[in-house]
Amino acid sequence: MKEMIASDVSRAVDGQLAADGNIIIRSVSTDSRSLEPGCLFVAIRGERFDGHSYIREAVDKGAVLVMAEKSASIPDGVPAVLVEDTVEALGKLAEYHRSRFNIPVIAVTGSVGKTSTKEMIAATLSEKFKVHKTRGNFNNEIGLPLSVLELDNSHQAAVFEMGMRGFGEIDYLSRIVRPDIAVITNIGISHIERLGSRQNILKAKLEIIRWMGGDGVVVLNGDDELISGLHGLLEQETIFYGMDESCDVRANDLLSRGEEGVCFSVRYKGREHRYFVPAPGIHNVQNALAAVSTALVLGFDDEAIEKGLLRYSGDRMRMNITEADGIKVINDAYNAAPDSVSSAIRVLCEIGTNRRKWAVLGDMLELGDWAEDAHRQIGMQAAEAGIDYLVAVGDLARWYVEGALDHGMPLDNARLFQNADDARRFISRKIARGDVILFKGSRMMNLDVLAEKLFGGRVSGSQDT
Repeated sequence: MKEMIASDVSRAVDGQLAADGNIIIRSVSTDSRSLEPGCLFVAIRGERFDGHSYIREAVDKGAVLVMAEKSASIPDGVPAVLVEDTVEALGKLAEYHRSRFNIPVIAVTGSVGKTSTKEMIAATLSEKFKVHKTRGNFNNEIGLPLSVLELDNSHQAAVFEMGMRGFGEIDYLSRIVRPDIAVITNIGISHIERLGSRQNILKAKLEIIRWMGGDGVVVLNGDDELISGLHGLLEQETIFYGMDESCDVRANDLLSRGEEGVCFSVRYKGREHRYFVPAPGIHNVQNALAAVSTALVLGFDDEAIEKGLLRYSGDRMRMNITEADGIKVINDAYNAAPDSVSSAIRVLCEIGTNRRKWAVLGDMLELGDWAEDAHRQIGMQAAEAGIDYLVAVGDLARWYVEGALDHGMPLDNARLFQNADDARRFISRKIARGDVILFKGSRMMNLDVLAEKLFGGRVSGSQDT
């Protein structure tokens, strides 16, 4: 983090300073367990905890300043900045910190693929820049400000991921980040239960551009039917990527190398170059195109982009492919939406050619009235793709099974379980060397835990792709 002093903190958040204004802040944390000496500790009130209860612990561990709410009781003598709301103040502090940097800032949002796209952009830009990026999926009103506050003088570019569940959230995060380049990966039906329609989801995602200047650039997935309708409608320069002939940055001649990744050619302004993305699945070409487009906006040549893409490696539980006792395990259990589950099944089929294929699928959540149809469609896809065993886990997962059975999957091969432990017993009895098994479901379904119980820590090892 680029250092700041206590008086700067107080001014940035409109707070009341009860400390020496010259105290130097070297980092910011909301977690008393892992903070570093010289840290500003921000006491956040959560649903199940109150950070104000840990102020003394934070100071004992080296916090030199505390940000606390005026209504809270804090220990006597603790140097503090007092504010009305610490979450809001954390955002203001991050907004101030962002203003101290004149570097390219890229923001990524979308219904699925945000984290993979963020990681590919960061990897590509790292060929020329020292890049700061969102850690993991720190993409909400607390995680994103903390990520912004990690910027220091060594960074030459930054890539931030923005998540949302409703209107106004992307607007808030964009105000903090003030992106120079905004990337929207797609508009699916994640969170449609809250927003009501894909059109409303698009409207919420487009909040990302509200805090951009007129010289900002918007990078959009031109293969998405809703996003493609934005041609000529935005104030900012717009670049569309995809496989459609109308796209500015267009991929063609795709060649899958199974779990190794995908080769593809890209045409842009009359020139063409061949790339390889070390991530399985044709859907990752879309993510890679967002990275290629971003790099082109920043003036990278084809060779630098090619080398940068090769730096990419996936996050744990995002298409992590390992081998355990002769069984190929695809752990993609971080989250689940219809588009991402469909993509994962296609990867399973690519990798599982001439092998028995298992799809262990948990509920897809927050789909509202779309839930039954979405789960049935995935079950149908599994049956038509020749998946040998469909193991469905959860309440909504019954529609996976019904969709699969309606489209020809044998009755004994499509099984429904209420919990992961029951599924584990079935899989343990049936699975054999040479099989390929996919784990995919919403995070709370704990399919990553199921995978680890079946195959040990090897499924979360270092062979990420």
